[in-house]
Amino acid sequence: MPLRYRQYDNVLLQPPPSQELNAPGNSTDTSTTTPRNIFGLVRQFFSSTPPSHDLEDVVMLQDISSIPTVAAAELDIPTEPQDFSFYPYPNQSSFELGHWYWNGSVQKSHQSFKQLINIVGRPGFDPDDVQSASVHDEERDEWEDEDAGWQRTQVTINIPFSRTTTQPGAWPYIAADLYHRSLISVIREKLSNAQDDEHFHYEPYQLQWSAPHLQHKVNIQGELYTSPAFMDVHCQLQESPGEPGCGLPRVVVALMFWSDATHLTAFGNTKLWLYRQCKPSCHLGNHVAYFQKLPDLFKDFTCSYTQGKGIGRECTTHCHRELFQAQWRILFDPEFLEAYEHGIVILCCDSIERRFYPRVFTYSADYPEKVLVATIQQLGGCPCLRCLIPMGQLQSLGMICDRQQHVTLVWSDASRSQLVATARDIIYEKNYGMDSIAVESLLKPHSWVPSSNTFSDCLGPFGFNVFVALVVDLLHKFELGVWHMLLVHLLRILCTLNKDLIHELDRRYRQVPPFGRATIRRFSANTSELSNMAVRNFEGILQCSIPVFDGLLPDNHNKIIMDLLFIMAHWHGLAKLHMHSDLTLDILDQQTTDLGEQFCQFKAKVCSAYHTQELEHEAAARSRQQAKEATRWAEKDTVVQGTAARKLMAGTSAKGKGKVIPEQPQDACIPKPSRKEKSFNFHTYKFHALGDYVNTIRCFGTTDSYSTEPGELQHRTSKGRYHCTDRQAFVRQLTQIEHRQTQLRRIKQWQQQQHAPHADLDERASDPQLHHYIGQSEKNYDDFGHYLRSHVTDPAMKVFNYTTYDVRRDQDVINPRTPHCNVMLLKVCDDHGDDDLEGNYHYTKVIGIHHVNVVHVGNMYESRRIEFLFVQWYEHVQKHTWETRTLGHVHFMPLANPNAFGFVDPAVVLRACHIIPAFARGQRNPSKCRLSPLAGDKHDWHEYYLNSFVNRDTLMRFHYGLGVGHVYTHDPRIIARPYLVQGASSSQSAPQTTTQADNEHSGRGESLQETTDLQDPASDKDKMDDYAGVEETNFFGQEQNGSTDSLIEALEEMYSDHIFDYEN
Repeated sequence: MPLRYRQYDNVLLQPPPSQELNAPGNSTDTSTTTPRNIFGLVRQFFSSTPPSHDLEDVVMLQDISSIPTVAAAELDIPTEPQDFSFYPYPNQSSFELGHWYWNGSVQKSHQSFKQLINIVGRPGFDPDDVQSASVHDEERDEWEDEDAGWQRTQVTINIPFSRTTTQPGAWPYIAADLYHRSLISVIREKLSNAQDDEHFHYEPYQLQWSAPHLQHKVNIQGELYTSPAFMDVHCQLQESPGEPGCGLPRVVVALMFWSDATHLTAFGNTKLWLYRQCKPSCHLGNHVAYFQKLPDLFKDFTCSYTQGKGIGRECTTHCHRELFQAQWRILFDPEFLEAYEHGIVILCCDSIERRFYPRVFTYSADYPEKVLVATIQQLGGCPCLRCLIPMGQLQSLGMICDRQQHVTLVWSDASRSQLVATARDIIYEKNYGMDSIAVESLLKPHSWVPSSNTFSDCLGPFGFNVFVALVVDLLHKFELGVWHMLLVHLLRILCTLNKDLIHELDRRYRQVPPFGRATIRRFSANTSELSNMAVRNFEGILQCSIPVFDGLLPDNHNKIIMDLLFIMAHWHGLAKLHMHSDLTLDILDQQTTDLGEQFCQFKAKVCSAYHTQELEHEAAARSRQQAKEATRWAEKDTVVQGTAARKLMAGTSAKGKGKVIPEQPQDACIPKPSRKEKSFNFHTYKFHALGDYVNTIRCFGTTDSYSTEPGELQHRTSKGRYHCTDRQAFVRQLTQIEHRQTQLRRIKQWQQQQHAPHADLDERASDPQLHHYIGQSEKNYDDFGHYLRSHVTDPAMKVFNYTTYDVRRDQDVINPRTPHCNVMLLKVCDDHGDDDLEGNYHYTKVIGIHHVNVVHVGNMYESRRIEFLFVQWYEHVQKHTWETRTLGHVHFMPLANPNAFGFVDPAVVLRACHIIPAFARGQRNPSKCRLSPLAGDKHDWHEYYLNSFVNRDTLMRFHYGLGVGHVYTHDPRIIARPYLVQGASSSQSAPQTTTQADNEHSGRGESLQETTDLQDPASDKDKMDDYAGVEETNFFGQEQNGSTDSLIEALEEMYSDHIFDYEN
């Protein structure tokens, strides 16, 4: 069983005997199934023998932990570290400075300065060593293999000149120099590197979930190597005839491409196209090519064949597509195509030779680049990249007709290739224009373009479909697409209704508390301006939108908008899950249908009631664009007039003067731009593309594997390297810097492994095995008895680790003095009934984090450290329900209520929760007066929202029983019905937890004993079928009666046989 699941050694099951798996004559069952682990996960391999190389065997708990560590080793290491040196640096001192310069940030920060101080302050640092390594040594030939792996190839394309020009025909043009790496060399390098080899799965497997509360096994979708697409390719390869005389194991190498064009400068047109193959979660990304665009000299070339007239916009666009496809044809060289068909033999790090077959699975990019890859017209009559749906039917999201069209109207290379070949013959042989009727009548009905597709030409014979590989793009299509479109129109409606509502919205966003390390950050002062925002900002606006927009519009419209925002946030959270099951995909599918219906209702009932106009920043942006266009046309007119004036002057006498063109005054008053009417339009490709997510996840796994976010983050790397060049022949310098940084990182990694730092005591806070960690300092202390007596008249008188839904470890930091002070606890239900209002969890605000050293008096003094939280309880007002699309509501109990405050054992805390004020209900104490200094009730609100959409783990905790890593929800008596929200296949509400009669597994959440103690599974085989739950501990009662008296009673019961001295 993989080490990532080995939290309990006594629940591990031995694999099946190999003799049974290899039994002769057993041709019907050729699969290998691993035993079920603690989470109910089962791996099924499609071979008769277990895999010889299993990545999961070397994965530790730290590898699947999102908890920040002191020093994370994320860099490459050399193959033979014992023979490694600081070459080309002569010594360690010069190497440390070189590593700081090349691999540090371009803009030096305070942290970077501290790193430099640590280098020069190191005991072994010698200034003489640095002086001996001159700068010229670095700049000449010390990096003798600096260009290793990078090649430069000239790219030549044929430019078609129509028969209306003076020199018709197709003329060759050297468009650019492509700097690239061989794809096969990258594959060999990665598979021969011991550090990278640990991250590769040589055999795919199907991941299934078989928990006690499930009636049957459920398929799990996650990484690409567990996806049906990978398994289909693997099975096809194993069933195909092997190479003659070769009996080596055959393995699929999955290639996932990312591309993005980035501006390397703040001003100017310097661009770079990045193409990478990578598995993002393991940092295996590689820059494999720097694509080029048509240079500025291209215009001069075309003008020389057209007497200065040029070739027009349509032909220029065609040449840009031709250059793009030509560069891909260089990457798909004969060596790569030979390996694609016959494989390449590589000696792996386990000393086993295998034959590897490259296969391209996904291509991630934004829409303009996908159009170049697919060779279709951008936003043409059929704008979708996966089907031939017409532009006029893009709004039918989730409808039956839309689902049918996604299947029946798929793109076909077979029909395209013949049409494109005919069109190219008309253009290149008969010299017709690119926009001629003969060409458009062939290609325009289906939005084809007259360019050969390199992917289809090179990989099509092997069954590759370029349209299937162009996977969905959550970042550009939803977060910066559909959600941005909806948000802008909601702001227009608020501005139309009352401009003061915009200020109220900004005020509410400013009061939304932050959450997590960077999940929800403080919103800007003027959120409505939407300026200087990254994708994470728009994501945070959506996750917190329901409390902010609630009550701003009339009631009849408010309900529609609340439902729309609820579905949007729910759909977004499900689409970004890192681990999906068939059950959650069914929910996402239903939410897609609901989203399409709700948008139609929003358009018909809300948008039609308001005559909306552009926002001020929209009008200003449009005005600037118009001014820019006017300036460009004015410059052209000036050139034309100047040429005419010079001709006129040449025909007159020398004493004559040309006509002077009057100039416009520079200080003319610029009027405020008028605001145009704007209606809500969701007849867009971005909206239509939302219907592809469920099928894409079922095919390729979860969206985090092929998200465009890793490609966007690579902009920082390229821009940082660009600043280290001379800005002239910068592409070659970028390749040199990339190789230099890689070699420096390998040396640094080897150095860190040879001199591992000693773990300090504070590093226990980063230990993923612990449930929680409270600091050991006792600087702030109180005498326990004095503390209780001093607050007798006051009504009010930590790091937490947890297992996420996708079987990872994460961490919340709780600080009572900050907004990060709210936690959730699992509700314990009795057998006498349940208050349906409260749901499955309790919520509380942590007022103080304490520990007491309890001393009992006897023959000798003994002490015991007890940790507890002093809390103020929330009371449920409204339960979170998926059926009514309602977030949960809570409020604080009255301070006079004896159950308003209490004590909680940290071991029963599940995790932190995000609680947002219900701004529409108002504040409890408008006069800002407070009744309890400890509770800090001066700024309390009447009600609060429970933000179920703050992150994916919180979302899955409200889908009770669907989180694979949430073992406390896997009780077989909890759930006996489908898990779909209303409208999918069940109208049942979420199930409730129950308390086990024997109380052996109290179900109170994860605890410190989660990774250390476990009941012997053999004791409850009849109920759990060898399935191990999570044992929780409870030092004292933790329902809403954990008052001061209950704490004292618990302590007295703990030492009932001794005389207890509270004062000591």
